[in-house]
Formats: sequence, C-alpha cells, structure tokens
Amino acid sequence: MRPTPIIFPSAEPIQYPNFGYSHRLKTDFKKGRLPIKFDMAGLKLTRKNATLDHVVPKSKGGESKLCNYVLNTAWFNNLRGNKPMADFITKEMFYKWAKQFENIMVCGVTGEEYTAMIFKKIWG
Repeated sequence: MRPTPIIFPSAEPIQYPNFGYSHRLKTDFKKGRLPIKFDMAGLKLTRKNATLDHVVPKSKGGESKLCNYVLNTAWFNNLRGNKPMADFITKEMFYKWAKQFENIMVCGVTGEEYTAMIFKKIWG
C-alpha cells in the first residue's frame, strides 16, 4: 500500500512543545555535530523544530534507543502521532533522507549502520 501524500502547509510550521526526550542524537544535532539538513518528510530541520521521534511509537512497544530514534520536525512528529512511519514516507523519501548520513558517525555507529537499523524498524 502506497502512503498517502503529505500536504505541507505553505507557511512556516507551528512550533510544538518538546516533550522532554533527550538523547545524544538530538544533542549532537543541536550542537552542530550532526550535519543533517532535513527530516524524513523532507522538511528543514532546525535547532528549534527538531524533535526525537520514535520510529515504532512507545505506545506500540517501541524502545527509547538509537535504533528507534530519528530526528523529525515537531510538526511531522505530531502529524504522524502513533501511526506507522511507513504510512507517511515512501522508500524514495527514506533513501533521500538516509543519504545525509553517508560517511558520518552517529552516536558511535556509522551513518550507514544507523540508517539500516531505521529501515529495518520501518519495513522489517
């Protein structure tokens, strides 16, 4: 089943509150040590709008570990809620997002290893 296309607002997304999840992934991004520019939906990530998003939501048994965390904009994270990530992104979108992680280290693993873990969480 192909995901429903996301219709993005023409204005700047609303700033949603951060619910306090903290992880080195988010810290490294906010301190400029993780050179990624956009989230899985293709939206520009900034220090203000970046949130930790559980690929498999906690309410569905997802763990709070690197293999289940991605940085997404607060807007996209809230839009998705606890629905499966595969309902919101295509593999083409994933590969574009994953390209940002080539040849970098992410919390002690290669970017390629990190994105492979995330792919497995989304599509098995």
